[in-house]
Amino acid sequence: MNREELTQAGFFPADWIPSGTRYLHGELLVRMTRRGSLRLFIPEGGNEVELSSGSLFEHVVHYIGTLEGLTAMLVQLL
Repeated sequence: MNREELTQAGFFPADWIPSGTRYLHGELLVRMTRRGSLRLFIPEGGNEVELSSGSLFEHVVHYIGTLEGLTAMLVQLL
């Protein structure tokens, strides 16, 4: 997936990230759903992204891999 496709899928940049999370060195995108929020973390200089839900401190990881491979996972979750 590229940035345009992420935007079309409903992801937007997080306005604020609290200290003490692992999401400080990269970009965090958020998508709100009826069941809660999904977060997509794109680390600085990393090839693997992380898709998770739950709280910022106790999250459930649904996917770790490339942005290209994210499409199939999103179809299952959404």
